[in-house]
Amino acid sequence: MAPTTAPASAETCAQSIIKSPTDHRDYRIIRLSNSLRCALVHDARSQQAAVSTAVHAGHFHDPQNAQGLAHFLEHMLFLGTEEFPEPEDYQHFVSQHGGSHNAWTGTEFSNYYFNIDPEFLEPAIDRFIRFFYQPLFSQDWITKELQSVESEFQLKRKDELRRLYQVHKATVNPAHPFSKFSVGNLNTLQDTTDNPLRPRLLEFFKTWYRPDRMTLVIIGPQSLEELEALALNYGGKLPTAPSALSEPTTISVPLYLPSQLGVELQVRPLKAAKRLILTFALPSIDQDYAHKTTSFIAHILGDEGPGSLFSELRHRHWVNSLAAGGGMSGSNFKDFNINMQLTESGLQHIDDIICEVLALIRKVASEGLEDWRYRERQLSVNQAFRFQEPARASDLAPQLAVNMHHYPNCDLIFGDYRMDCINVDFARELFDCMQPDNMRITLIHRQVETDQHEPIYGTDYAIQPLSEQRLERFRLAQHTTAKLPKKNRFITDQLDTQPLLEAELAEQPQFELLTPGLRLWHWHDPDFRVPKAHIYTCFYLPDMVATPANFACARLWSELLLDGLNETCYDAEVAGLHFNIYPQQQGLTLHISGLSAATVPLAVQIVAELRTMRFEQKRWQELRQKLINNWRAAMTNKPMNVLFSRLNISLQPNTYAVCDLADHLEAMTFGTFENWLDSALEPINADVFAHGDLQRQQLDDYIHALTNQLELHTRVEQADLKPTSFAELKVQPKARLCSSLVTHHQDQASILALQSFTQELPAQAAYLLLNQLMSPLFFHELRTEQQLGYVVGTTYLPIQQVPHLLLYVQSSQYDANHLNAALVEFVEIFAEQLETLRPADFKRAQQAMLAQLVEKDTNLRVRSQRLWSSITQNDHDFNRLHELGIAITNWQHSSFIPFAQQLLRNEEQQLLISTMPKNFDTDS
Repeated sequence: MAPTTAPASAETCAQSIIKSPTDHRDYRIIRLSNSLRCALVHDARSQQAAVSTAVHAGHFHDPQNAQGLAHFLEHMLFLGTEEFPEPEDYQHFVSQHGGSHNAWTGTEFSNYYFNIDPEFLEPAIDRFIRFFYQPLFSQDWITKELQSVESEFQLKRKDELRRLYQVHKATVNPAHPFSKFSVGNLNTLQDTTDNPLRPRLLEFFKTWYRPDRMTLVIIGPQSLEELEALALNYGGKLPTAPSALSEPTTISVPLYLPSQLGVELQVRPLKAAKRLILTFALPSIDQDYAHKTTSFIAHILGDEGPGSLFSELRHRHWVNSLAAGGGMSGSNFKDFNINMQLTESGLQHIDDIICEVLALIRKVASEGLEDWRYRERQLSVNQAFRFQEPARASDLAPQLAVNMHHYPNCDLIFGDYRMDCINVDFARELFDCMQPDNMRITLIHRQVETDQHEPIYGTDYAIQPLSEQRLERFRLAQHTTAKLPKKNRFITDQLDTQPLLEAELAEQPQFELLTPGLRLWHWHDPDFRVPKAHIYTCFYLPDMVATPANFACARLWSELLLDGLNETCYDAEVAGLHFNIYPQQQGLTLHISGLSAATVPLAVQIVAELRTMRFEQKRWQELRQKLINNWRAAMTNKPMNVLFSRLNISLQPNTYAVCDLADHLEAMTFGTFENWLDSALEPINADVFAHGDLQRQQLDDYIHALTNQLELHTRVEQADLKPTSFAELKVQPKARLCSSLVTHHQDQASILALQSFTQELPAQAAYLLLNQLMSPLFFHELRTEQQLGYVVGTTYLPIQQVPHLLLYVQSSQYDANHLNAALVEFVEIFAEQLETLRPADFKRAQQAMLAQLVEKDTNLRVRSQRLWSSITQNDHDFNRLHELGIAITNWQHSSFIPFAQQLLRNEEQQLLISTMPKNFDTDS
């Protein structure tokens, strides 16, 4: 399959690419002689290079008799090329040099991407590009990888989103490509002697994987000229598509038949759910990207401020949440969804809710298309663009590769933000589509009546036309008490950064002990000069989280606080201010981020509410039930999720099983909760970290609120949170601890956990290095070679700085005994293989780990998270990562090998935990 190509040449795009004033990167777009369009991004600050290609081919392009073929091709593409035939070569090379890789298949596009140490960008591109002109598609690997696709399908058979998605496909126009089954399985991708799969795979690849249907993005610290040379040398090798291949026609059939609109679907979920989705069938919106009319309409309909539709429905105790504007979209369709989580009372008022929604839509159509509203939204979006925080190269590359298919070159970046002016004519066209006769009602609830069974995911559902009586009521819905949003006082064009004061110039956060019970770290960041800030506050409340009952109360309280603050703070959220309150192992954390000028006033307001906010009993009951339902649903999660949760509960102090939390909330009365609340904030101290565009004096109001309203005058002794050792869990000493638990899923899963005896830095470094060396080999052996399952991997997990190494696998084909044996066997064999580990390979693992540790903060948010993590882990000098890097460097090949072998072979440091399905016969 290797092509013969003429030397590549390139034509540079003359248009200037619009970028944010804060964007330090340089961009260039070129078009090669084979029609491949390439975006080159020079980022002098990046310590990682990244590459992505987006192909205009997805599951819409699957043959009718091989549904899932595009997704299967994504799997097969990585499994060897003519030049590099070994299936593990690419993954091993990328991992060995500090990188990662991934891919996805969508409806009309597929995306492949990797990141790596910039020094190894060229050999990585060489391997990567060959997938697109000389893949092997070996028959042996086709047979094996079909099992992987089947495992992926089985893994998500009980996923509620997948189940609903497939019902959606079953109830659209069967002639529309959206109706095809996108994932594929052994039934749809049959490989038989009479009908082999490989010729169909080759035909699909030849037809759709052509440079004129592809884009390539290369990001790195190399100059634009060097990046262009890479694009020419490697992207230029893709063969020009034969002229005989005609350009495929666009989709000409509608997504829905007339009989599939003006209907109600009732879908029975596996988990407790009460959800109402109203879907309006709209035309394609791609051509409107410069106006974003649907986004503007969704912004008004989805308003959550006082007097909004959501506010009105919530105060009637009909809904818990409302979101507008989501839904599938494609080259010839757009679903506009209004998605609501209902309360028990809301189930009895479905048509009333629908009438309120339709009446508001008509109100927006007649009164809402005011220029000031659009300009306000435009200003907010433009500020988000102007002050956007730099994305990691690994995130930016795939985003740009897809954007190149949707926007002209000048809008490669700005296209996601561009809002030129209100498109009144298109808005009118959209509102004409948002009528009852063009609507689909979807009710998701366990008690619905169904008469159909979707065969792929096994979902029970019903679809029936709306009666003329209901349609007439919906057509006449004109009155609503909901109001259109008022002007947002938080959105202003006066956004500037605060000047850096000489007295505050520093290289890291500065500490102040304000009272015995209040500590402050502050840093006016000199590097990320955007008007944004983060304020983290940890309230140390040991009694609040000391028992499952108290922790359940704390979680419910945080939900009630967020719910109560939602209306008054919604305008701030729209303007880019965000807040969250959540319980953790030592108490309660408050995090506020966004526009720096508004962070302190919001923090002051929230602290006041901690003491004074009281809650309606009915709202308390609704949110209590919502939490109980969520926790009960979590008990039916995928086996791997259940195992990780159980491991966390077993090892982490003040961490509790969701079933216990649900039981405690179920038994709780409103009076009990109020009694708990009276003493919830006693005793208390706090740590505050303020970072970003904030001068120290701006924090005075917040400090005053904390000290006066919460009485932070004495220091509460903080618990020494150490993870439970495996030895404490064991019945039989000096043996590998084994345990299992029952799940509601037919898949089975296993985790082999290795725990260090110490939290010292050399041990942390050794576990990190071991994971780096083991990960690609483990994946190749258990996933690619043995085909044990789709979810396979290793991970390094520090718990209170005590290092753990986890090896995990989930399978739809093999039971836990088989998986356990495979994990143990791999560890035993790997311990022996370490004898042959070459010093050069060990050195590369060290370099890859060091590259990850010393990677510079890409933006303010990433830096804030890193520094706050250091504070919570008592790393108040902020040098733990530096010291960990030294510990990694200090390991010698000769001393690492016996250390690693000892921990791999020491069963006293190992825990083997697995699942079995509820109906599993242990005697079989």
